[in-house]
Amino acid sequence: MLGKPAYVKRLVGDKLDSRASLCRFIRYSKETAGYYFYDPSKQKVFVSRNEVFLQKGFPSDSRHDEILLGESSEVSHETLEMASTPILPIDIALVLRRSARVTQPLERYGFVDLTSQLDNDPKTYGEAMSDKNSDKWLEAMKCKIDSMGSNQVWTLMDPPKGVKPVGCK
Repeated sequence: MLGKPAYVKRLVGDKLDSRASLCRFIRYSKETAGYYFYDPSKQKVFVSRNEVFLQKGFPSDSRHDEILLGESSEVSHETLEMASTPILPIDIALVLRRSARVTQPLERYGFVDLTSQLDNDPKTYGEAMSDKNSDKWLEAMKCKIDSMGSNQVWTLMDPPKGVKPVGCK
């Protein structure tokens, strides 16, 4: 168990620091609940109980076997001659594809046709009276004026002498 590799979680650190460091187990702690670990990167010994022991050993412990070249593997020192035919550049014209799809303007919420139908109301009193539905427009105006009178939207007064009333649209 002595020298067994383990990832030990760091309790403090920056946002971009690694969450754990690869350490070696040293011994059990007698005074606290935890283990003593050695961190080779910082060369420090510390106590921690947030660890995960590795089963296969320390990653740097893998032994690299040397590859021995036998007598049968000889290096060839031959030089290859290039062909005497000159290499000519080939011009390749790249043709860009264009989409055959017909683009249509975006109709937001589908109100394009609706707005052209809604704008048929007369703008002035003269337009309303010359319309084919003039009797309905006159009835709607009378109903609106009666509604304003019953809700006491205004009080009708005579203008003072010498004052011209302000017109309205």
